[in-house]
Formats: sequence, C-alpha cells, structure tokens
Amino acid sequence: MATTLAPNGVHDEPARQHRRLDFPTQRPHSLCGARCGRWYRQHAHGTRCRARGARRDAPLPWKWVKLDPLESGRLAYRYYKEKGGCGSASYLSLLTLLKQKAGYPWTTMPDMLMVHAAAGFGGHGTLCGALAGASVIINMVTYGEKRDEYLQNNAIVDRMFWWYAEQDFPSERFDDLSPLPKQIKVKAMSPLCHTSVSKWSLAAGVKDLHDAAKIERCAKVAGDVVYIVTTALNEFFDGKWVAPVWRPSKEVEHCIGCHGPGTPTQKPRRWNQQGHMECLMCHEDHTA
Repeated sequence: MATTLAPNGVHDEPARQHRRLDFPTQRPHSLCGARCGRWYRQHAHGTRCRARGARRDAPLPWKWVKLDPLESGRLAYRYYKEKGGCGSASYLSLLTLLKQKAGYPWTTMPDMLMVHAAAGFGGHGTLCGALAGASVIINMVTYGEKRDEYLQNNAIVDRMFWWYAEQDFPSERFDDLSPLPKQIKVKAMSPLCHTSVSKWSLAAGVKDLHDAAKIERCAKVAGDVVYIVTTALNEFFDGKWVAPVWRPSKEVEHCIGCHGPGTPTQKPRRWNQQGHMECLMCHEDHTA
C-alpha cells in the first residue's frame, strides 16, 4: 500500500488509512469529528476568501499620513546599517512609519521587499537603491493622481532623481548620529549608484567600498533621500507641491534640442534618447 509524504517530509500512514482517519463516517462516536471537520473546512475557506477580498479592496493609491521628515530620515540612516543597505533603508523607514501611523493596508506589505536594490541592484551599480525604495512608496500613495498634464507619481519620482543628481553628498543633517561627521561632499551627477559612489570614493580616497567612511556616506545619503521625499509628500498632500518643469543645463541644451526629450520651450528635431541626465557625463560632444 502506498504511503504519503506529509508537509514536514515524514512518511504518513498508508494513504487509504490516512483518509479514513481524516473523514470518519462509519462510527457513531466519530460524527462530531465529521461535523467539526466540515465546519473547519467551510470556516477556513471563508477566511481565505475574506483575506483575498481584503487584498482586492485596497487598490492604489494608498493613504499617506503626514510624517516627520527628520524622524523618517534618521530611521533610514539607521536601517541602512541594520536592514541590508540603501534599498531597504528608504523603503522600510517609510513603510515602518506608515504601518504605525496609518495601519491597513500598509500592514500587509513585506518588510524586505527592496533588499535586493542595495548597491545599485544586486551590486550592479545601476539606480541608487535609496531612490528605488522611496519611489515604491511614492507610486503607492500618488498612483493615478493627475494635476495639469503631469501624472504625479512620475513627476515626483522624476524630480527626486533630478534633485539627487544635483546634490553634494553627504549632507551634515545626520552628523549627530554618525561617528564620522563632516565628511567630504561630492556632487552625485547622476541617479546611478556607480557614478554617485565612485565619484565620492575617488575624492575621499576610499580604496575599499566596505570602508567605514563609505558606509557612513551612503547611510547619510539614504537618510537625505527619505528626508526630502517625506517633505515632498507632506507638501503634495497639503496641496502645496507643484511639479517642477525639467530644463536641461546650458552645457547640454544643444544635445537635447537634437535628441530630446522635449521641453516647454523646444521640440527636438529627433527624439531618440530617453532621460533627463547630463549627456556629457557619458558622451563626448560631437558638435564641439
């Protein structure tokens, strides 16, 4: 007679006997067991359906509650070191506070959703994980919002990336938490981890990215990102935030005029490039 393998990997009694034990119908003293079994199956099915319904009943956007930017940023600084890097730092700091202050449906979100975004996603050096983690929350609270001609989830994310590229990181905002205050500041130039971290490391003389100085720098960057995002979302839901209009720097105006994207003041001759980054950081000026 065949045996069955239980979920814990242990062989059960023969399958036929196992079914008889689960669903006794032949003996009077087992009628209660049968009824209880039917009630349990019906009740468990209803609970699963209600749980599935609850998930369906929480479409985006989800509720934002006003948060303290400094509290959020300080939590992100700490989580960078405790929760697996920049992706978790930004996402989980905001999520933790929203779970505490807004409750459901934020309580259904997994804590470690963005841990893979550390070091530019799996160490690949692409998008800074702090931007990625924060953009998840931005999308979830502003999805579908349209003011003027802008979808606000896109506009706020775009502005955050633009702001990041222009910053001299790290700020001194979290120096009271840091064993290494007043670190050298270097302009990120790009939302890419590779550019942001490499430029800073070269200027700071860091030879190993596991160096305490680099860890402190990136923890502060995560805190800065969350501080700014919290401030922007507070303003947005107070009706005070206006989507800024991107304009290229003077150095690359002629690049954008030819290759795009379009701006309020000019349409490109050809729109064959995607993005708002500084062209000359990666490309030579072939018109010079």
